[in-house]
Amino acid sequence: MRIGILGAGMIGGTLGRLWVEAGHSVAFGVRHPERLRKMLGEFGGSATAGPVLDAVTGADAVLAAIPFRAWPDVAAEIEAALGDKVLLDATVPDPPRDGAFGDAALAREDGVALAVAPLVPRARLVRVFSTVMWTTLRSQAHRAGDRIGIPLAGDDAGAVATTARLVGDAGFDPVVAGPLSQARRFDPGTVVFDSGMSGPQVRAALGIA
Repeated sequence: MRIGILGAGMIGGTLGRLWVEAGHSVAFGVRHPERLRKMLGEFGGSATAGPVLDAVTGADAVLAAIPFRAWPDVAAEIEAALGDKVLLDATVPDPPRDGAFGDAALAREDGVALAVAPLVPRARLVRVFSTVMWTTLRSQAHRAGDRIGIPLAGDDAGAVATTARLVGDAGFDPVVAGPLSQARRFDPGTVVFDSGMSGPQVRAALGIA
């Protein structure tokens, strides 16, 4: 697949590397592509960096690995190019860092995902990779035995299936929690958030057979 990654920090950079290793092509959408030359050199020829819109336009699926506070501005910039593509949202609100938008998202009873969804109304949004530290992603991918569980939720069955495949390709166990409204069950502060649980443990914690 062609995967556009918005942001090339710890989460975006780590997942980009894992997906390249799995045979996908990755395009990072960043403000300063020239700063990624060293990292791209380590990835080989299957990763590029350029403007945010280029990464979105050429992608089959897009991962948002940006600061949560950037969502309103980024959504306005990419909405037309994004259209109804699969959008993986890995952003995590942090009120001290993200200000009012972060506070508002965490205050919603229906969860962080439903704070993001209105910003990208046509996208097939899936909440995923929002529960695990980048260090865990880097060190535990493809581990022997039960793999790290990555919960995900979305309303579009095709988008959920695509996301589950990408979770597996990165070396983790996809745990489908249900529709987007169920993403609140793995928001910050829940038992599975930043827990390092395996797939079976996440399923048990969420009551998923």
